[in-house]
Amino acid sequence: MMQYAIFARPVVTIYDLPRPTKQGEPGVVSTIGDEGLYGQACQVCTAPGGVTAGGEPLSPELAEVVTFYGYHGFVRQSALKFVSEAELRAYLSETLVLTDRASDVLNLPKVQGVRMLELEQGGVLRRLPDAEAEAHTGWAKVALLDGRTGYLRDVALEPVRYPMHAVFSQREGLPFNDALAEALHTTADRLVPEVLEKRYGGSEEAFRDAVCAQAEKYLGTEYRWGGKSGRGIDCSGLVSSAYMQCGVLIYRDAKIVEGWPMHAIPLEQKQRGDALYFPGHIALYLGDGRYIHSTGAAASGGVVINSLDPADPLYREDLVKSLYAVGSIF
Repeated sequence: MMQYAIFARPVVTIYDLPRPTKQGEPGVVSTIGDEGLYGQACQVCTAPGGVTAGGEPLSPELAEVVTFYGYHGFVRQSALKFVSEAELRAYLSETLVLTDRASDVLNLPKVQGVRMLELEQGGVLRRLPDAEAEAHTGWAKVALLDGRTGYLRDVALEPVRYPMHAVFSQREGLPFNDALAEALHTTADRLVPEVLEKRYGGSEEAFRDAVCAQAEKYLGTEYRWGGKSGRGIDCSGLVSSAYMQCGVLIYRDAKIVEGWPMHAIPLEQKQRGDALYFPGHIALYLGDGRYIHSTGAAASGGVVINSLDPADPLYREDLVKSLYAVGSIF
């Protein structure tokens, strides 16, 4: 019987291996591959104490999971709220909103309220109807996963535009696009057009503008290996989060993988909102030769804008020389 869970901490580490560290170069390194954000759903493949898909015993403190966007890893069970399929379906049918910046959930709709939870950018909450909405102008009433209710500012919230329903249909050997299409009762080739029709009036240009604007919200965020929040984010975390928050789920890591919507196009055809691929690195093209990316370079160490144009002061020759692919969902 399939199990499900919801990430119940502001930021939840997802390890690539069933252990948090490994011996690497020059010493012990982290095995972090991704991060789950509060309120997002995952499929539980192996419960704590079981055997992983690779045949290794799984520590009682860890659960093996697949996120709703198809990323496989291992999570501390203390960071999860385990739910039934019926409970998760009911949760996903509610009015869900996400934070577009780091935000405090307070026990009262006023700044003097007691802080209940500190959420990072991208965290998901269930919005509740508020009988006293007029008296609480500027505040949203929300439900927390532990059953408590609280408030945070309306301006810090925006609708969740991406579906989490592939969590129910993902299985080994099934391409992600097909799993999501099955869950949404559509076909894989209709996934992107339906997002455009539902969210952007059918306008490709509106989507491209939106995905660039989402990425730019992370400007100045520190680089974090495997990170995916306003607390710290890596290159593929930045690009996949920008797309996700605009309704399209692409592959989480810095490469084009068949079965997700991103596909390669000729370099000369790149447009604003397309992805630029370098060995082990990804950026989002902003147009006019510039791109935004999260870089671990010591000089910047975070989300910055650079350029493909040698005449631009933001030019980075090392990256331009290694650019090997452009990806587009169109």
